[in-house]
Amino acid sequence: MERLDKSLLIFLIGIFIFSCISIKVYAMVSGQCANCHTMHNSQGGSPMAMTGNNTATKLCHEDLLKKSCVGCHTGTNAGVIGSSHGSTPYVFSTTAPIYGVNTLAGGNFYWVLKDPTKGHNCLSIPGMQPDPFLSEAPGMPEVASGANCAGCHRRIDSCMSCHNPKHHANDKISPVVGEEGGFYRFLNSSYHPSNSTGVIGIEDDDWEYTVSSSDHNEYMGCNNLYGKEDNSMSNYCAGCHQHFHGIQWTDTNGKVIADGKSPWFMHPTSLALSDATGDEYQYYNNGNGYSPLAPVARDPNRLLTMTHSTSQVWVKKGESEGDQVMCLSCHRAHGSPYQDMLRWDYKACISGTDNSNCGCFVCHTTKDK
Repeated sequence: MERLDKSLLIFLIGIFIFSCISIKVYAMVSGQCANCHTMHNSQGGSPMAMTGNNTATKLCHEDLLKKSCVGCHTGTNAGVIGSSHGSTPYVFSTTAPIYGVNTLAGGNFYWVLKDPTKGHNCLSIPGMQPDPFLSEAPGMPEVASGANCAGCHRRIDSCMSCHNPKHHANDKISPVVGEEGGFYRFLNSSYHPSNSTGVIGIEDDDWEYTVSSSDHNEYMGCNNLYGKEDNSMSNYCAGCHQHFHGIQWTDTNGKVIADGKSPWFMHPTSLALSDATGDEYQYYNNGNGYSPLAPVARDPNRLLTMTHSTSQVWVKKGESEGDQVMCLSCHRAHGSPYQDMLRWDYKACISGTDNSNCGCFVCHTTKDK
């Protein structure tokens, strides 16, 4: 009997040790659980205040959260900020942020609330109204015309239209954040049934609060001309704006014209910068490397071999694993002070003048004469 008890004890200890070794440690969010969660939707005897629309409030209750996405991510970025410091990135400010000073990579919804032409009108933002000029996402694919798709493709019901928050996923497993890390910036719609739509990339530690040629996000490009289920940033945008990425154009006479090469009817994406001698793209950023003003996407084969996001100053041209134009080369995902959520004032891009703040000429170098 004593021998049996010892054997059982050894067996149980073995199970315990094995379990400890096997358990994954998710470390993206650290600190007290009470920082984010409340067990009974109350604090100090009073119900928790929920912010955002009914959808966001419902999700808060389901996850026992104290605030909605917007409730946590409303504020002004200041001082030392970064995931390693336990900071929260703010994407909506109630007072005017200073563009490029205390804004992050995605911009800020502040400007969209003031002018719906300046970004995505996410209905989670308090006071945000449906876009008065658009009844659906421009370039919306026909397959998304059904009622079940309306929460993303006809309007942006909430932050979850674009993000699937996985705050406990371990995005430190690899510098390249994919499905196991909750996808790059949680970019995989909570409303979409497929994980094939998620984005892969390398996340800058402070969300580009500080940004330079050697301190920035790394975006995954396409492994084919327009991308299809390839986890690239531009392909993700195409989920709602597919016809901005189409491979053909139908003119007013109904004639189908292939646009696989110049002349272009829409600005191309997912094309590698040319390295042809004398070509304007050969001199991207006048040879000074990566430009945060007009960032590029990396060929998947090269991105997946990168070690971290803060030393990739170089930009590679040429069809073989070259860096690519993408949607975010010109746009901010949330909003900007400029129309069409552009990264710069398009109307101020005038050839032959001071164009230090015009991203067009970062790529189109020979046009600035």
